[in-house]
Amino acid sequence: MALMSHQPAQQRSPERLQWRRWPARLRLPASALLLIGGALMMRPHGDLFDAANLLPFWMAAAVMGVGFALSWSLASIPRVLFWAVALLTRLALLAMEPGDDIWRYLWEGGIQLQGFSPYALPPDAAALEGLRTPWWPQINHPDTTAIYPPLAQLLFRLHAAVAQQVLLFKLSFVAADLAICGLLAARFGAARTALYGWNPLVIYGISGGGHYDSWFLLPLVAGWLLADRDPPLRGPRPQAWIDLLLGLSVALKWITLPLLIHRAWNRWRTLRRPGPVLGTALLGLAPLLLGALVFCRGPACPLLPTGSTFMRHGRSAEWMPHWIGQLWPWTQQINAVHGLLLLVALAVLLGTTARLGVFAWRYLLALLLLSPVVHAWYFIWLMPFAVPSQNWGARLVSLSAFVYFVLPSRLPDWQLSTAERLLLWLPLLVGLLLSLEPPGRERTDPAVQR
Repeated sequence: MALMSHQPAQQRSPERLQWRRWPARLRLPASALLLIGGALMMRPHGDLFDAANLLPFWMAAAVMGVGFALSWSLASIPRVLFWAVALLTRLALLAMEPGDDIWRYLWEGGIQLQGFSPYALPPDAAALEGLRTPWWPQINHPDTTAIYPPLAQLLFRLHAAVAQQVLLFKLSFVAADLAICGLLAARFGAARTALYGWNPLVIYGISGGGHYDSWFLLPLVAGWLLADRDPPLRGPRPQAWIDLLLGLSVALKWITLPLLIHRAWNRWRTLRRPGPVLGTALLGLAPLLLGALVFCRGPACPLLPTGSTFMRHGRSAEWMPHWIGQLWPWTQQINAVHGLLLLVALAVLLGTTARLGVFAWRYLLALLLLSPVVHAWYFIWLMPFAVPSQNWGARLVSLSAFVYFVLPSRLPDWQLSTAERLLLWLPLLVGLLLSLEPPGRERTDPAVQR
């Protein structure tokens, strides 16, 4: 009996061993081929305002999703294959019809070259009528002035000065996206980084949809990886780089300002000296303030269209604001209510001693859950910070977020049904529950953070 149950490895049938191993060997190439094949399938169907493109777009996303899900079971991924898939999938979608955000990037960069400020004049302003291009009708919210921060506007201007072309902007976004892949792979390895680098939502959102989110994520990820190194970096120069990187992210996307606040608060809590905190504030805010000087004339400096319909009561695929609105309908017309809730959540989070990466994950998650305006590509913000823990919520919402794309073809009705809302959000919430650690369990890998 002992001989039968503990047969030496050299006496086992080689054919039987190969049979047991081949499914694991097959998962790696299958994952890669499905991701690349799905991207090629998706490329012709980028115009999601045309309802005829929605089903083939979803089918392509499903093919990519299967490939992505297969990657979750891979213990290792050769770096050559990791980069091949990351590059080929993004290159496949460069020629895809983009989302409508990119037309604002091109427009706002272009009018700056003619001496106009996008913060002063909306796209439909009469003074800008002579600058309208063939793609001008595709600009979203044409009656609203710019919402992107000054450094983003200056980069739009720089790119437009080279060429007011979609491909140039997309190439820039993809370059930043691949740089994020490189930073994450260097710290966490290719297999974990596949959560970002092989993620269908990231690939489509940056390369296909042409959203600029990789620009602000790149300095944010770089600052996080420097700040959370083990052992910690010492000395004023590395700390200054962290502050500056976070500041660049703030100057590219307003939402990252709380991460700079967390950084300053943690330095005060650790050092109890005003000098380092003041240095963090000055360096962190410098890119935003210097960029604002380019656009501000006199004491009035409106960098956000706070009086616009979009900011006051715009809604898109929201979660908690939707359910709050069912209980108290008046909140559907006042988005500031949810801003106050976010401030409360932020105060609670600042009261913890979480490191920057953990805080970023928790804050961005709270932001998405509480925001009245959520677009599918916003979930990309979570992905770098989910790489260490491989959080199931991040994995699952990377697939369910594609439900959102039912909306463009429904204009002017921009509302999800209850079933669609649940299909989009519940995988994230269930995944978060699946990733909760049992009480008393301690992590042994200091690089793994939730």
